[in-house]
Amino acid sequence: MQYITALIEMAGEDAKHVNMYVTVSLTAILVTLTQLPFPRLLGLALALRIVLALGVAVALSGTTLFFRYVQAIHRTRMGLVRCLASGDAKHARELWAGSMGVWARHRGQYMWGMRLTVTGHAFVAFAVTWLFLAG
Repeated sequence: MQYITALIEMAGEDAKHVNMYVTVSLTAILVTLTQLPFPRLLGLALALRIVLALGVAVALSGTTLFFRYVQAIHRTRMGLVRCLASGDAKHARELWAGSMGVWARHRGQYMWGMRLTVTGHAFVAFAVTWLFLAG
């Protein structure tokens, strides 16, 4: 029972951690888009506007993948709770870390979420830096 409880707690901490990525990413995008003067954005060269739009789109795609990963964690936690009720530690381990566990099945969403979020924010940062340096 303690093992299953520990898995449930670990899944909750993992979900909180990834939810923080989602929150920070969305906040950064919203602050960037709402605080930059729109006329100055329109005054950017077409290539830089494309970089900014692409950065926002890529970062949002990464955030979406993170959100889907958190959904998978949530569904797994519900399965772990059912294991707690039955005392089936073997099945709980399989749900969390087995060959069909949450990480084995959804690792790509986490990894690509990280890659896309970082890449998208790098594009946005490049465009914003250009905007500031251009004066």
